[in-house]
Amino acid sequence: MNYPKPRRLLHTTDWAFLVVVVAAYVSFFTAVDVSFTGVEALSLVVVGLLYTAIGTYGFENFVFSAPLGTKILYYVLQFPLVIGITLLSHFSGAFWLLLLPLVSHGAVLFTRTGVLVISVLTALLFGLSLGIPNGWQVGLTATLSFAPGVVFVVIFTQMAISESRARHQVEDLAQDLAEAHATLAQYAVQAEELATAKERNRLAREIHDSLGHYLTAINVQLEVARTLLESEPSQALPPLERAQSLAKEGLHEVRRSVAALRASPLEGKPLATVLATLVEELRASGIEATFDVQGEPRALPPQLELALYRVTQEALTNICKHAQARHAEITLNYAVEAVRLKVQDDGIGSDAPAGGFGLVGLRERVQLLGGEMHCGSEPGKGFVLEISVPLQE
Repeated sequence: MNYPKPRRLLHTTDWAFLVVVVAAYVSFFTAVDVSFTGVEALSLVVVGLLYTAIGTYGFENFVFSAPLGTKILYYVLQFPLVIGITLLSHFSGAFWLLLLPLVSHGAVLFTRTGVLVISVLTALLFGLSLGIPNGWQVGLTATLSFAPGVVFVVIFTQMAISESRARHQVEDLAQDLAEAHATLAQYAVQAEELATAKERNRLAREIHDSLGHYLTAINVQLEVARTLLESEPSQALPPLERAQSLAKEGLHEVRRSVAALRASPLEGKPLATVLATLVEELRASGIEATFDVQGEPRALPPQLELALYRVTQEALTNICKHAQARHAEITLNYAVEAVRLKVQDDGIGSDAPAGGFGLVGLRERVQLLGGEMHCGSEPGKGFVLEISVPLQE
């Protein structure tokens, strides 16, 4: 009966089996007091190859995941082969090495009871191998001496099995986490799409309820005015005035909606005024701060003003939370070809001036505007952040 090839418990299982067999055979053929005839040597090699083939290829493919009867049959075949090798070797060399792989396989194939039975049979087989030619006292001593080695092999094999199972559990867990991460990423995309759809629906309702109302009312007033122009021209002015008033209200409503969509912390205020407010908030936290505006203040592109505001906000937040500074200096320079911002403190500094995720995000924001951002710091010497963004005509 063919069974599917099972997974290996250890990548070196077959090699370990081969090493043990080779070591035992080297001890046979190098024994000084034993000689073999050609037939004995050939028989010894053939039986050893059969034992090795069953213990490696046969074990992996036909025994490991087989029913209990096949596992028992494995030992019914292997134990006689070990006895045959022992007899052919004239009880010489380290023939007992051939028993150790069988003990290890027993720890893999059976439960505690089965492992105990295999271990006892192996120790008794070793004791009989020495006791038959040398007397029962030698056999008993050999059995008792061999027992600790059997226990060691069983414990070592169980540890290897536990390590293998733990490794596979970790691999399975890592795969599950990867799948969960992919699922969460899909959910995030779906949530974003859902939020976008909801926002579009909200905007559609806003347009329908507000702008649609005003356009409908204006159209009605214009129809009235058109009718009056044909019959009573003198009465057409009030509807026109009403339509004009509705158009102004509708335009105000559109501007209000756009302002809500484009909410900005600057709120139409001069950049220097908004930055001064941030500096006042820093002073309120107990840090002495100065704010200096150099050059001629002028209107800047909205995205540039927002970037300068965010850089200042992040820098002052870091000073307040992490710098342990007593004094900070903020300078906004309106140069001819560029606008520059410098934030400096006298805090504890850092040996990693690149900063964390916040500063990385600010650097990307500045680079998108074609500017540059530099950070400098040393432990105990404060922190300096400078940005420069060129101004285009």
